[in-house]
Amino acid sequence: MKHIRHLALCLLLALSLMTSAFAAEVPEELVVENLNGQQRLVKTYVLSPEVDPDTLKEPSFDYDGFTYTWAYTTKEEQPFLDAKAVTETVTVETSSDDLTDILAALAPSIPYDDGEYVGELDLDHTTLTTVASGYTTKHGTVSATKVISNLDRNDMSYVPATTVKNGRTLSLAGVEWQVTGTDLVGETLSPSSWQAVATYTASTSWKAATGYVTTAEYHGEVVSEGIESVTYTVVYTGVETVSAEGGKLFGGDSGLFAGLSDSPLLAIGAFMLLALAAGFGVLLFTRRKNVYVYIPGDRPRDYKLVAKFRADAKYPSIDLRKTEPYPTGVVAVEVKRSLAKELVDQNFTVQCQEGDYVYTVLRGDGDAWHEFNVDTLTPII
Repeated sequence: MKHIRHLALCLLLALSLMTSAFAAEVPEELVVENLNGQQRLVKTYVLSPEVDPDTLKEPSFDYDGFTYTWAYTTKEEQPFLDAKAVTETVTVETSSDDLTDILAALAPSIPYDDGEYVGELDLDHTTLTTVASGYTTKHGTVSATKVISNLDRNDMSYVPATTVKNGRTLSLAGVEWQVTGTDLVGETLSPSSWQAVATYTASTSWKAATGYVTTAEYHGEVVSEGIESVTYTVVYTGVETVSAEGGKLFGGDSGLFAGLSDSPLLAIGAFMLLALAAGFGVLLFTRRKNVYVYIPGDRPRDYKLVAKFRADAKYPSIDLRKTEPYPTGVVAVEVKRSLAKELVDQNFTVQCQEGDYVYTVLRGDGDAWHEFNVDTLTPII
């Protein structure tokens, strides 16, 4: 009965660990080591900055004959920096179309912030375009002056009733007579020649702009920076697991499974526990991603991880079409060793928005790396 109670407790422990594991993040790597005489189990996670690292810390647990307790967690941030060219269009209104007035209304530079990218944009003077914002009708008078000389008398018959200026007919508005010469008649000087200064006028109207609208472009480079991911290393230290009687929990004559041949019920329970543990291990393994997708970083041979997939050897393919953000240009696909060794000399398909890209996996002794241009679906040699 004592062995059966031990078995029941272990089954409950396995079920609780299995439940907590489903709720927790899946580690990228799990390493069991003995460092300077200390037994350690190290789990490595690569997560988004929003994940609370306290959720990674697990309560004490048993693994492979040792009881492990959380010791410490380290954190390493992976920053990102991206830049792009931006153009913004700005309009201003002025009362005149004079360039000095327009430039006074436009700022030399403007700030840019779309919630992701920030920076300063500079005015491009070559893009200025000015048009009238509206028109009104104005009224006025057109006038002209005509001098008629060498007249023998101040007679209105010498003065035309109309004249033409710039294609418009103006009417006579008034005449000023001027004496230009005299003769002695008897003892009196009398006018002998005249000139007429005639003034002509006409009413006119024209369209005048009520104001002006100027459109200008601002250009510049803006950047987006922050933390792309965080690598957490969670370290547990272990001590050898012993049973309540002082023996090892899973070995020896006094271990948990001692006397299985004497108790069929106990043997069935032990096999159930082993099957549960094995199923849990297989589940974790099948959830592990085995195909990583990268894009080039800011420096040569520097790559940035953008997506992870789980691919099956029977159907070796991944689908990039719904990746956010969707990559452009050069893309690198890394098939992990566990899958690559099953796919040597077989085709691997990458489903892209432009179509399917198919290439052959050439190596299986390590991670298989292949680069291609996702825009043109051509390999990078």
